[in-house]
Amino acid sequence: MTKSIRRGTLTTLALLGAATLVLSACTARGGDAPSSDGAGKDTTPIVVGVSWPQSGPAGSVAPGLTGLETYIEETNEAGGVNGHPIELVTADDAYDPARLVENQRKFVEKDGAILVVNFGGISIAGRDYLKQKGVAGVSLAANSPLGDVENYPLQRAFWPDVAWEGELQAQWIAEQNPNAVVGYVGFNNDLSESQLAGLAAGGIVPAEQALVAPGTSDLSAQVSQFQAAGVDTLVVNIGAPTVGALLGYIHQIGWKPTLMLGSTTSDFTAAINQAGPEAVEGAYAFKWYMDPSDPRFADDERYLAYADAMTAQGHEAGIGDSLAISGYGMGAAIVGALKQAETLDSEGFAAAWDSLSGLENPLTLPGISFDSGPFGRIVFQFELNRFDGASWQPEADIVDVRELGIV
Repeated sequence: MTKSIRRGTLTTLALLGAATLVLSACTARGGDAPSSDGAGKDTTPIVVGVSWPQSGPAGSVAPGLTGLETYIEETNEAGGVNGHPIELVTADDAYDPARLVENQRKFVEKDGAILVVNFGGISIAGRDYLKQKGVAGVSLAANSPLGDVENYPLQRAFWPDVAWEGELQAQWIAEQNPNAVVGYVGFNNDLSESQLAGLAAGGIVPAEQALVAPGTSDLSAQVSQFQAAGVDTLVVNIGAPTVGALLGYIHQIGWKPTLMLGSTTSDFTAAINQAGPEAVEGAYAFKWYMDPSDPRFADDERYLAYADAMTAQGHEAGIGDSLAISGYGMGAAIVGALKQAETLDSEGFAAAWDSLSGLENPLTLPGISFDSGPFGRIVFQFELNRFDGASWQPEADIVDVRELGIV
């Protein structure tokens, strides 16, 4: 559903006195009475607001929204959440924090959303408003601050904390090359701060760093700086178009550092197709979700179901985009929590999210499932992969950062 009608939190009839029936208020903020079908069953939509970059410097992440929309439409066609359709209300924020907050204000105050979904680190800008209104939020982001559930008890993040990945990377680098001279490339925001903190926790402080703005494509000067400093191991966690341009340039000039790529930026769409497979061959990444463009998963039943769903909803052009399947997987996680929620409001959603256990998801690598855990996260497992020139292949068993003492 795509209407923008003020809806209420879903409640039941309560018996007051001997014979009086009263329908209780809707959302945590109050609102209209729930609707029902002809048989008296409550069918009030669950309103979810989605502020997402569809233009601007991070416009390349737009396919993530189509993946989310696809899973929600699938859910509605199958009867919704216990008979309640999910009503998505979407808006473009162009990766601008001010626009994100304004979008959130509309979702909450006009549309009656019980949940707001955002992309990336700019989600941090909207936390105070959502906290003030008592509305839950889920971000497709790996920034450490989004795990601050103590101060923001209704804020959750879907991707695992990039600091944990940084510490895994540091441990691996130290084992493989104790004398490594490490360089780091990332965005000039707290995503890089989070990962650098994880690297430091694992004993690695990069000798050289290149922190650039989203959308940057030319890093030739930074590469020259790394080469001059003797960097032999390069950690890269930066999105399109930068990662593809960077890897392509490194290959072009014949520089051959050991490459460790970020889990969410090592995909075919952002990295391999842009740089060319030969430029990425031999690179490593701690993966946790399957890339829909990786031939390794061409016959995976979950991938095929996802591809069928995207096609059915008219999004077949985006099937191979890793952000599309990430949005699809996030939709599955949100629906999974809503189906387990004792109350279909913000508090009920957050409590259910924090109670997920062994939840299978169409996004994750075989053997990895979603579990509730510290900091409101639900992903704690990673698999070390190496790109063999055609696909990503496992190099080691799946590890759990909780068992390793990283979390």
